Amino acid sequence: MRTLVDSHAHVWNRARTPIDWIDESLPEIDRDFSVAELDDVAGAAAGGSAGVRMGAAVLVQALNDAGETRDLLATARGPVVGWVDLAAHDVSERLDATRELPGGARLAGIRHLAHVDADPEWLLRPEVGRGLEALAERGLVFDLVVRAWQLPQAARLADAHPDLLFVLDHLGQPPAGTTDAPLDTDGNGGGGSAGGDGAPGFERWAADLRALARRPNVRAKVSGVAVRGAAASAARLERVGAVGLEAFGPHRLMFGSDWPLVRLADGYGAWLEQYLAWSSVLSHDERRSIDELAATEAYGLGRVAAAPDRPAAPDSAPALDSAAAPEAAPAPTAPHPPRPQGAAG
Repeated sequence: MRTLVDSHAHVWNRARTPIDWIDESLPEIDRDFSVAELDDVAGAAAGGSAGVRMGAAVLVQALNDAGETRDLLATARGPVVGWVDLAAHDVSERLDATRELPGGARLAGIRHLAHVDADPEWLLRPEVGRGLEALAERGLVFDLVVRAWQLPQAARLADAHPDLLFVLDHLGQPPAGTTDAPLDTDGNGGGGSAGGDGAPGFERWAADLRALARRPNVRAKVSGVAVRGAAASAARLERVGAVGLEAFGPHRLMFGSDWPLVRLADGYGAWLEQYLAWSSVLSHDERRSIDELAATEAYGLGRVAAAPDRPAAPDSAPALDSAAAPEAAPAPTAPHPPRPQGAAG
């Protein structure tokens, strides 16, 4: 039996935390998504594959917003990667206050949407460096959500903070190569190629990913690379996954769904099938590392599992753990629907 930890999933209640890049042009995700629905969808996807079960899921912030993090902590059933203003002069106090919130023991890491920050070198700001030191002091992880051209910045960051564990989301968003373009999980406005939108070509991405992987304090998620169409998505995973395996090895990679944004491809079930097929050639120990062990270690699932039972969500915050409509098959669209600028992923 293979047990999978989903290292990257989102839920949101837009009445409480409006997400301005979601509208009717994205019908697959133009509604609220709850923890209960995530459990149902992931369980159904695993149920379609013999010998597979879903374990915990890591909830990841979709906004640079402390209120969203508060709601995630109050409703999560596993680790949370939330948001705190790392550039704030009182970042240590803010981190400690966040950990004192209901469910605060589930705070496993912090993420900032650096790929859409007005400062293209936000990661390298001195005040952010001080915030990262505060994370390291508390044993928290920093999730790196970057565009491909920002990978060298990520390497500099990992060098500057050797005691901090970094987790790279979505393999650093590989741009288009000879296979189909990625879904642009984190708001690039489409997979780029050399000369397009300032994004490096595929080989440049691969070289920069390998360079980042030479830093021993970096892990990476196999997530956010799905595209519409099973054959195209499987081919893309084969290509970018091979680079990821070469760079990080199986013991520093982890599976992630990027739900519900994976609905902009063919959905959770299709992505899980593609991942299982891609990883089937690995040894039992290698599969287990990517399936669950790397995420368990990075996000402290044992510690989170031992945390006090989560409190019921307050009446003013009903949506993140409420039932929602079941996942439907995506409506027919163009083969690779455009992604909005600023999407979290």
